Amino acid sequence: MRQHFIFTFLAFLLSAQNAPAQQEQATMDQALLHARNGLDAATDFPGYASLCDLEARIRNVNAPRERAPRPAGSTQQRERSFGPQPIPPTQIFDNLWILGTESVVAFLYGSPAGYILIDGLNNDAEAEEYVFKGLPEAGIDPAAIKAVLVTHGHGDHYGGADLVAERLGIDILMTQEDWDLVAGFGVHPRFGPPPKLGGVVTDGEILSFGESTLQIFVTPGHTPGTISPVLELYDGDRVHRALLWGGTGFNFGRFASIFRQYADSAQKARAIAREKGIDVLLSAHPRRDGTLEKLARLTDRAPDTAHPFVSGEEGLALFTVLEQCALAQGARIEVEGP
Repeated sequence: MRQHFIFTFLAFLLSAQNAPAQQEQATMDQALLHARNGLDAATDFPGYASLCDLEARIRNVNAPRERAPRPAGSTQQRERSFGPQPIPPTQIFDNLWILGTESVVAFLYGSPAGYILIDGLNNDAEAEEYVFKGLPEAGIDPAAIKAVLVTHGHGDHYGGADLVAERLGIDILMTQEDWDLVAGFGVHPRFGPPPKLGGVVTDGEILSFGESTLQIFVTPGHTPGTISPVLELYDGDRVHRALLWGGTGFNFGRFASIFRQYADSAQKARAIAREKGIDVLLSAHPRRDGTLEKLARLTDRAPDTAHPFVSGEEGLALFTVLEQCALAQGARIEVEGP
């Protein structure tokens, strides 16, 4: 009896010692399963597949940071070349224009009665080139822009917004969470300073300008107050609804809780997309969603043929990619630690 008790006690101790390792293995198995699900869903979204890379380095660009003093005589922002693929203002729907570079774009939404500029490009030089020079060349008066809506507080989206807002006398709009975020950023050599506090948008809010409206949905994760607006688009007599996913990359640090928040936002966006009948998905990063290829197909589009930016209900699989890759990375971090 005593030997049996000792054997049982030793087995219990051995099991207790192995429990953490078994739990870690189970969590890592979950990470691998989520990654596989994400990759399976990414067949039509190759630009997003890297989100499921469980060996990828995860930076944190959301952390407050001080910048070194700039040398005397230096310009406010350092210009940077993004390669040979500028995207001059190009009409992709009757009431939507895209402008910027293959790295990051802004969208001009509305009509001559009033536009809203969604995001502000990398810096003042790009805002000058694509907004104040490019739009008039495309027959659009920049003075018709009523506000700059920034999807999230990263410099490649707000870098030129201050120039546009100051020159036109209009507001920059962000969530309060992201106004708080950018307040901790110093002057960046590439993006310049963060914008000064402007207007605040909230979840579910409808913005009206000229003849147009859009609806704000807050989808935190990429930043604390990322937004993903919903737009109504026109292609002749066809009406489409688009969702612009506000922030994609996993560059917000090794925080499992934020990855879970990101996954929740992807679920929320999927539900919104189904409710609103979303059939167009937009990204400010053309390398992610194949924008360059779509623009080429749009140029060659024959009358009464399918619009290359319209993905239909099948496009909603993107939110499975975003959700599953986020869950995969969150589980990985639970095992590896911050």
